[in-house]
Amino acid sequence: MDIEKNLYGVIGFPANHSKSPLMQNAAMKDCDINAEYKAFEFAPDKLKKEISKLKQQHISGFNVTMPYKNQILDFLDEIDPMAKKLKSVNTVKRVGDKFIGTSTDGLGFWQTINNSPKNVILIGSGGAARAILAYKPENTNIRIFNRNSERFESHAQQIKSLFNINLEDLAEIDDALPNADLIINATNVGMRDDKSILTQADFNKVTKPAHVVDIIYRDNPTTFINFARQAGLSAENGLNMLIAQGALSFEVWFNKTAPIDLMTKMVKN
Repeated sequence: MDIEKNLYGVIGFPANHSKSPLMQNAAMKDCDINAEYKAFEFAPDKLKKEISKLKQQHISGFNVTMPYKNQILDFLDEIDPMAKKLKSVNTVKRVGDKFIGTSTDGLGFWQTINNSPKNVILIGSGGAARAILAYKPENTNIRIFNRNSERFESHAQQIKSLFNINLEDLAEIDDALPNADLIINATNVGMRDDKSILTQADFNKVTKPAHVVDIIYRDNPTTFINFARQAGLSAENGLNMLIAQGALSFEVWFNKTAPIDLMTKMVKN
């Protein structure tokens, strides 16, 4: 008789495009873990209902992607100190009857950056941006920008309180561009359309051989990446970050070293 598999997954909006099931299911099979990993996509007004449903299904763990990394905190029983500080969770593990949240985003991101950049531009102030800030290399200087929306002031206060860094208006980014050697888009701009948080003219102001990372990943390059490449800059999407944080999530759930080479092969081939 088949033993029922333990359930894992990813929640987000969107989530059905996620490559996480490909790599996590392959990793579980490779490690002889009796589990399956699914994508759960639902609109923000359904979050409470869907989390309740997942609890009823006795889900053993799940990843959290945009736009729920902050909101998920309201539905957890425990949050590790760093995730609580960031107000951002991307990995949840069930221990007994408790949902326990942590974040593997920041560490996962920096594991994908080969050189230690000196001057970094980080665009965005949500969960992923905060995680990237929290794990930045010691000698790296980060300037963080976001569009001046209705949430700008509250985010600015939180960033200042957490990291003693001023959140700057994206409209004032010009003086930071020439000296940047790493530029990161940690917003969801361009996830579902051809918009870009920076213009072609912005990228043309970069004078150093900077590297550009858009943490969004999709089959076709985002406009952000295309603009960067047209300006002669190296650029990549968030696939390497997805793999690295996913491997760390795997290790949180199963206390086993993740088969990261296999996970990489599953999402890049």
